[in-house]
Formats: sequence, structure tokens, C-alpha cells
Amino acid sequence: MKKLIIILLIFTIAVSCTKTIDFDDEGYANQIVINSTISTNSYFTAYTAKSTSILTNNHSSSPVEASMDLYEDGTLIRQFPTQLGGFSATNITPKAGKTYRMVITSEGKKLEAETILPNKVNLVSVDTASVESYNNFRNILIKMKIKDPEGDDYYRIVYMWETISYMQDSKGARKYYRSYSQSGIASDDPVFKSVYNNFGDEIIDGPGNDYHIFPDTYFNGKEYSVRFRTTPGYYGNTYSSGSYGTQIYERNEIHIQKLSKDFYNYLKYLKLYRFYRDNPFAEPVPIYSNIKNGVGIFAGYNDEVKLEYERKFIPFSMDTIKLEQGSYGYY
Repeated sequence: MKKLIIILLIFTIAVSCTKTIDFDDEGYANQIVINSTISTNSYFTAYTAKSTSILTNNHSSSPVEASMDLYEDGTLIRQFPTQLGGFSATNITPKAGKTYRMVITSEGKKLEAETILPNKVNLVSVDTASVESYNNFRNILIKMKIKDPEGDDYYRIVYMWETISYMQDSKGARKYYRSYSQSGIASDDPVFKSVYNNFGDEIIDGPGNDYHIFPDTYFNGKEYSVRFRTTPGYYGNTYSSGSYGTQIYERNEIHIQKLSKDFYNYLKYLKLYRFYRDNPFAEPVPIYSNIKNGVGIFAGYNDEVKLEYERKFIPFSMDTIKLEQGSYGYY
């Protein structure tokens, strides 16, 4: 009898831990998807597609036809005729402090989204220090003091590393390759930890702040010095286009961006989604969207403040160098 009672208790606990989640796949499939991130240093672009069911073998989105009206501070500045896959306007560069709204018509639906392009970061001062490590890597320690205005503001630190290297064949001919890549930073600064947990507290097995975003929650309207470090790579040897070559040029650049609230939330929840999506015990995390009657993101960021803190010059003119087609870059 005692054994039977124990078995019944175990069964009851197991049943009580079971949670049924209704999944409406059709609600997520066949949606119009809009993706557009605008900044002060690039012309306007937006992409349109249609989502597919996760139950199908093909998870990629298909381009969709759409027309669009684009507004700046409530004034219509461009009407785009019906096009497949998206829109671009090389003569429209978004401006800081302006509010942009898109009204898109596709397959009988009217989609709307609005975002503001923030003003640039007020950078007060920068201090850097270079420390050589035992394995020939350089740790660049950086302290940036920013002056935060009143109101809600959102920031991001982006580290870009540009190199040019050459490889030489058996006949002595050189081929030059360029690499422009976004690399990671490391930091114990509490503002980076504040995104996914309480300020300054550690979180066990939680997501890392890989996008290096942070709000001004703990220094609103004040000056704050954010600290972090970068590790550019080896001197004289770098990875280039699938092979190792001799590095002749290097440039390191830090971007101090101010994000719209939409872009901050999008990056924040995108990381949460990627971290928990394969965890069967975690609650589903939806990716942030600000598209009315559709899904996707329309967001802005200001990328006007950049710091070039170290450069290794080429010992001869760039005019004599022909970069190979295999050169690459991404941002």
C-alpha cells in the first residue's frame, strides 16, 4: 500500500509539471515581413518578404511585391511604386533627430511603422592604454566618458577592425586582400550586465550581452565613463580570404552609437530568442517587432561618433595596390 501511494504521488507531480502551449503556426506563417534599419551615414533601404511555416522544409522568406509612402516628421518625402523585394533611395539620407514613418501596401494589407533617428552621442573624453599579453596579443583598454541627456537613451559599442594583407606565389607575385570585420569587446562594466539582469548582479547560465548594448537607466542625465577592452590580433600576421598572409595595414575603429528604442529592444530580444530557442524547458521568446499588421523591424541608430585609436600605415602608396576580388568586409 505504501509503495502504491508513492507511485501515485510521483504520477501526480509529473502531471502537474506538464504545461500545454497552444501553437498557432498559421498566425506566424504567410505574414508580410518588413526589415529596415536606418542610420545617418547610409541611404534609405527597406526589404519586404513573406514568412513561411516552421513546419515546412524551406524556412527562407520569399520576396513580396509592395508599394510604400515614406514620411519625415509627418511630411511625405517619397512615394515608391510597387516593387518586388523592397525599396532603396540613394538620394535620401536619414537625418538625426527626425521621425520617420513608412506606410506599406502589400497583398491588400496596409502596414505601418515609425521610428526616430537619435541624435549623436555626446562624447566627452577618451583614454586608451595598450597592454601586451604573453601570447603576442594586444589588449587595448578603453575608457569613454559620455554625457547623457535627460530622457531615455540607448547605446551600443561596436568595434571594427580593418586589415590589408598579401600572399606571395612561387614567382614572387603578390596578391592583396582587405578584411573589414566587426569584432567583439570584453567588459566587466555593470552597464553591459544591466541589460539581462539586475544592475551589477551576476546571472547564472544566462545570455551574454553580445551586441554590447546598454540603456542610460543608471546614469540618466549624467556623465558616465564606460570601460571595455579589445584585442585586435597578431602583429604582422592576419587571416585573409581563407589563407594566412603578411599584414601590411591595420586600422582599429570604435563606433559609439545611439540607438532608437525600437532597435535596442530588437537586439535585446533577438539575443534572448537565440539563447533560449533550443532549450525545451524555457518559455518561448518572441522577437521584437514594431510593424503594425505585419512583422519585422523599422528602427534607427546614429553612427556619427567614431574613434580611430590605432593605425598601422602601409609603407607605400595605396595607388599601387590592387585588391583581389576575394577581399571581404561586413558590418
